[in-house]
Amino acid sequence: MLRKENLYQLILFFVLYGILYGLMIYLYPYPASISDSGAYINAAVKDRIDTFRPFGYSRFLIIIHGLSSSIHLLVFIQYFLCTISTMFFVFTIKFFFLPRNTILYYLFALFAIFSPLVIYLTNSVLSDSLFTTLTILWFTSAIWMLYCSKTLNRLVLSIINIILLLLLINVRYTGLVFLPVTMLFVYLSLFRRNILICIALMITPILLVFNYYKEQKVKINKLVHVNTFSGFSGWQLANNALHIVPYIKLDPSEFKDEEVKRFAEFIVQQDTLLVLKVKPSAKFMWNNEMPLKKYHFYEMQRRNRIYLYMWNYLGENVYSKFGSYVIRKHPLLFIRYYLLPNCRLILYPTQDQIIKSFKTDGIPDDLLKKWFEFDETEKVYSRSKIFEKLFFIIPVSRLIIWIMVIAAILIYLIKRKQIKWQSWQETLFRMSWIFLAIYYAFSAYAGPFELRYIAPVHLIQVSTIYILINNSILGIRKSGNNNEGMEKG
Repeated sequence: MLRKENLYQLILFFVLYGILYGLMIYLYPYPASISDSGAYINAAVKDRIDTFRPFGYSRFLIIIHGLSSSIHLLVFIQYFLCTISTMFFVFTIKFFFLPRNTILYYLFALFAIFSPLVIYLTNSVLSDSLFTTLTILWFTSAIWMLYCSKTLNRLVLSIINIILLLLLINVRYTGLVFLPVTMLFVYLSLFRRNILICIALMITPILLVFNYYKEQKVKINKLVHVNTFSGFSGWQLANNALHIVPYIKLDPSEFKDEEVKRFAEFIVQQDTLLVLKVKPSAKFMWNNEMPLKKYHFYEMQRRNRIYLYMWNYLGENVYSKFGSYVIRKHPLLFIRYYLLPNCRLILYPTQDQIIKSFKTDGIPDDLLKKWFEFDETEKVYSRSKIFEKLFFIIPVSRLIIWIMVIAAILIYLIKRKQIKWQSWQETLFRMSWIFLAIYYAFSAYAGPFELRYIAPVHLIQVSTIYILINNSILGIRKSGNNNEGMEKG
């Protein structure tokens, strides 16, 4: 990094980041927020888990609050962490895949840095930016695991990678899907060096994640007296399953569990399901007129229970069983009416709660005053609606990136014998698109996709395209030119 070329590039990129930061906070002086934002802050105020989400981002808010209560400091730190992690990734890719064309490298760096989606999310009170930063650091540490020549260095980097994995899971449960990828990286890095260390480090994250799972269940059980890991999982499963209910004849008598049968009978009486025939949606979970919330309020009143208890109880004991049964019984319909539309939504993400429009109502006024110490006259506002007006460009750009990633993979499969690179370089390229495939598959099944969910893998997508063009297309062309020169000689 002390070489003049790299040092000049580093200064240039930081200047660019500084300009983008100044532009961002001028157009949007205050961060955007949705209902999740208020929930994260409320959990931080109470210093306890809220059963809906992991506590990691709330813990992050507590740490920042210990430095200053300013909401602007939160945005700056999120932006700074995103900047550092991106620079770490960009120069790592440059180091391992030396640019064969200067223009190509600068295009890669430009697309890595100038991502309106990633930059916008740093200016929001949501876990997305922190999760994106940790994902970049996690994947970059895995890259170094494959390269290091000393076993000790690979061991240290493996431990760092596992720590980052646990931080990811603590910030968002999506991090659980990173576990098999970490294990695969550890295997590729250490198996031929030391089998015993390799096996031990592959088992370690499993044990740590299992221990985290148990601890979370204990915490939630103490809070609401329901034996569950997440208050969302059962609701999400039922939400996904309800997408196919308009296309089947739901027979409540099929359900053996009496509570699930009662819920199925309640669904049959509803006439609101046909509203959501167009594309996957999470409205079944949040719309008070839809069956899940409607039944939730009904059971609260019938049993005389509080909101939080009933939410977790129904999710664990009723909705999860209902969703699992419906999906298992009608897999083809589930694929047709939920999975395939959601797959298309990942490729062309037109849904998003926070980027389509700048929202300021996610954090209640009392929390703004209590946590960020707003005075009576201070209000959240923006000076621009540029993202609202130009939002249609973002889904198109995401589709183009996906097409280029898929094309890169296909070109690699066709021309892999012609590409000359080190074995660890090819392994890294393979791991990049394997991880993208795993993330894609998980996102398609987990829940209705929103644009912001693609931010954690943006850099990996862009680097996959760069590596293919740099090492395959330009590499083959360069090799061909060298051979032609030798023949003429």
